[in-house]
Amino acid sequence: MREEGPYVALHLRLERDVWVRTGCHSGLGSQSDEAVERERAQKPRLLTSRNNLTPRRRYLAGLCPLNANEISWVLKGLGASRNTRIYWAGGEPFGGNDALLPIISQYPKLFNKWNLARPGELDSLKRKPSVLAAIDYEVCLKSQLFLASHGGNMARALQGHRAYMGYGKPIRPNKRQLVRLFLNATTLGEAEIRRNIKKIHTDSASTIAFHNKDDVIGYPTHHCMCTQDDSP
Repeated sequence: MREEGPYVALHLRLERDVWVRTGCHSGLGSQSDEAVERERAQKPRLLTSRNNLTPRRRYLAGLCPLNANEISWVLKGLGASRNTRIYWAGGEPFGGNDALLPIISQYPKLFNKWNLARPGELDSLKRKPSVLAAIDYEVCLKSQLFLASHGGNMARALQGHRAYMGYGKPIRPNKRQLVRLFLNATTLGEAEIRRNIKKIHTDSASTIAFHNKDDVIGYPTHHCMCTQDDSP
């Protein structure tokens, strides 16, 4: 990815188990939603939090992962062109490559570790998910811009690591505001949606490194951590 210059990295949480655990709908249609709901009903312990909320209420509260269509809107709002080179990290999306079509149609230069590797290069790692995740981590770390479709330990660690090292811009999607914007998409023009997306994330990106002083992984404060005076 680095050989041809700067690139954007996405951490996409579109796996089947993510939709089951978050209690959200995938945006892939009623049949897919029903399949996820059946699995969730069979394994209620997998639902991570707030089990009293319906998928709709979770979505409105900004608790759901952004799907591929929503991610493509965010990329447009941030100014990404069709020629933008994008690396996506994550597991097999629920729905396969069809789940990625909204991004692929807008950003044809979309890559992941599987289509960048030489034939057979990663075969020995197929049963080593931690190693595969480490590859994703390293590529995301060195990107010009990193964007995660949902929270999680990897996204949080990358956000903090990149901020600490000064690698590019950390963008944490404001999902609650984005949801309100997407719900009004039919009344707003494309240009207005893009302007609003840019404004939302321009305002938040400037303070992200110092948002939560108690979380030194996601929000490192290296300007004072290493200079703290421990003397009596």
